[in-house]
Amino acid sequence: MTNIHVWSAQETQNGDMKICKQPRTEVAKQIKTRMVVESLIDQLLATGLISNERLFEQILYNKDIIWIQNEGFQGHLFAKADITNQLKTKTNSFMMYMPTNPIVYEVNGEAYHLITRIDSTRAKPNLERLSLEPKPILSAARVNDLLCSIVMRFYETYLADLSRITQDDKLINLVEREYKQFLQAVKELNAVHLNWHPRGNGHELLLELINNLQLLKTRPGKVLIDFYNSHIYAVVEPSYHFFKQTKQTVKAL
Repeated sequence: MTNIHVWSAQETQNGDMKICKQPRTEVAKQIKTRMVVESLIDQLLATGLISNERLFEQILYNKDIIWIQNEGFQGHLFAKADITNQLKTKTNSFMMYMPTNPIVYEVNGEAYHLITRIDSTRAKPNLERLSLEPKPILSAARVNDLLCSIVMRFYETYLADLSRITQDDKLINLVEREYKQFLQAVKELNAVHLNWHPRGNGHELLLELINNLQLLKTRPGKVLIDFYNSHIYAVVEPSYHFFKQTKQTVKAL
């Protein structure tokens, strides 16, 4: 199976929000769908390209990505640790956030669990889902659709925020081009009869597309290259200002 690259860094402190992953040991003996989602989230955190506040509101705790609701309790990719026992299906009481061996992230010191029950139904990515009205569900999102939605929202957030603080059109153009190429590649996969089960070739090819995205492997100060024209490149910038560092600099002066 092709694995999405996992960065070793587990904590980022950009902006005012701190998101820190807690150590854990995976007990599953086989590859589970939650593992590729966990790897992707860790990778996005490690890039430092969008602020933690924006990552949290746009991806980690956003109804557009996934919205689990059971009576008065709700969760998303993240759910507050103290309510995860209440987020389970009505049919078999299967808890969505695996409280016996949770994947825990602290957000400003408060514990959240990453969703762990991710439907393995054979389903291709839905490129239109982010534009639809979100609806609460009682079973987790299909893994291919979920992975694609996370990547799409990351690019859209980065581009929207970056365009407000930079004059580097070359960087914006390179990121836009890579994003469009990803969307086109997913459309082409969707047009072919593939097995979209987590052990199928459709899922594998989607993971390869994600693994080949330059933006998801980079950090501020690194270089993005246009592989169609090696003479075109841009230095990657974060899509936010380091407000704390700016204040400290002014104070020092």
